[in-house]
Amino acid sequence: MNTRTYLAVDLGASSGRVMAGHFDGSTLVLEEVNRFPNNGVQHADGWHWEATRLFQDIQNGLAEAGKRFGNHIVSVAVDTWGVDYGLIDSSGQIVNEPWMYRDSRTDGMIAEAERLIGAGDMWNRTGIQSLFFNTVYQLMAESRGSAVSKAQHLLFMPDLVNYWLSGEMAIERTIASTSQLLKAGSGEWDLELATKLGIPTHLLKSTVNPGVKLGKLTESVMAKTGLRNVSVTTCGSHDTASAVAGVPADHANPLFLSSGTWSLLGRELGSPELSEAARVARFSNEQGLAGTTRCLKNIAGMWLLQECKRVWDSQGEEINYATMVQLASSARSGALIDADAPDFEKSCDMPEAITSYIARTGQKVPEGKPELLRVIFESLAMKYRATIENLRKIQPDIPDTLHIVGGGCQNALLNQMTADATGLRVVAGPIEATASGNILAQMLAFGEIKSLAEGRQVLQRSFNPVVHEPKDTSAWAQKSGDFEKICALTKR
Repeated sequence: MNTRTYLAVDLGASSGRVMAGHFDGSTLVLEEVNRFPNNGVQHADGWHWEATRLFQDIQNGLAEAGKRFGNHIVSVAVDTWGVDYGLIDSSGQIVNEPWMYRDSRTDGMIAEAERLIGAGDMWNRTGIQSLFFNTVYQLMAESRGSAVSKAQHLLFMPDLVNYWLSGEMAIERTIASTSQLLKAGSGEWDLELATKLGIPTHLLKSTVNPGVKLGKLTESVMAKTGLRNVSVTTCGSHDTASAVAGVPADHANPLFLSSGTWSLLGRELGSPELSEAARVARFSNEQGLAGTTRCLKNIAGMWLLQECKRVWDSQGEEINYATMVQLASSARSGALIDADAPDFEKSCDMPEAITSYIARTGQKVPEGKPELLRVIFESLAMKYRATIENLRKIQPDIPDTLHIVGGGCQNALLNQMTADATGLRVVAGPIEATASGNILAQMLAFGEIKSLAEGRQVLQRSFNPVVHEPKDTSAWAQKSGDFEKICALTKR
């Protein structure tokens, strides 16, 4: 069988890239084509994404892929982080550069929505926890400005790129499910909810599933990239949907941790988990490939490291992530933080924020970078432990294996801490699970595989994960009480 090449455009909150996946009928080989930075930019009115610049970087990557792989390229699909969107006017032009989800314009919107709807009702209707950056709260803030009056269409970030690539407007279901505006487990918008919150419902067009061929590249894109006869296909366009699809599990309902800027920890299910216990534990039900649901919790993951790195780099103390892990591995165990405390939500002087939090909670302040980094890693492992314990109360039959995928799975220190803290066998990899899951959706669209389970068998043949068995679990169990008390001190 001839090798066919699928292109995955994977945009994260700190960088983007174009990946090529070569499938020979049995195994998948991934190859990075190009990588480019993605940073929010502060304009006079707040923080935005440079979407038009990102699209140029994407086209450069597609052009490079065309040079390397030519007629072997079948399709391209786009995945990005969740919740953010662009607005399109009646002439098909973007109204303004998309807002960045950490912008402060959503301050106070959760409280306002809960006055109008009620926290429990928001959960029961959507199955999504109320987080300050959710699309629903962004649109509540947007409805008070002038831009929304010019808008005819809303397109989430991957939908926006798909539109620019193909000329076709479509809202893909997995990315829409991050908005807190879809009915739980459905592709249908809760228009009654939107109306009560003052959100223009004409923006909420019908959704489409992952694995749908939208059309071919536009003439303009073909001219800029040199590509011909290449389809634009929907994937699990929320990057976590693709990452979880890319988990090489043989369990029907795997336990996963997608580790990147955010740590998304949960379990793949066949339907939403809408119990009161899930609501209280702050789990969300996002939608995935093949009609699956990801019952998960959003945890501030590598964001803490990224912000520390940004601050230290600005001070002339440049440090890479591998060095961070090395420093932490040699440091002594110390204080703990709640990674999801409000102190750490927005871009800030993260080392100072962590130090202040530790002092405020009556713990010994870390001395130097190694101890501070150790605090981050141990705190994340404890957060994973607490989240899994809450999940076990809701889903008592959870597997004994945790699959960690994404860039953060390269952190062997944190992986072993997680195995020890949770008592679970940790299987780390693939690093490129998001690109793998993106490509599986394209392969489903083209009939190369018949099911998600078959696709995961391809991934099992294609990648060699690293296994971490739990070792010193008792030491972590002893810390759990202290961790719970610390989290309670700063609970929202």
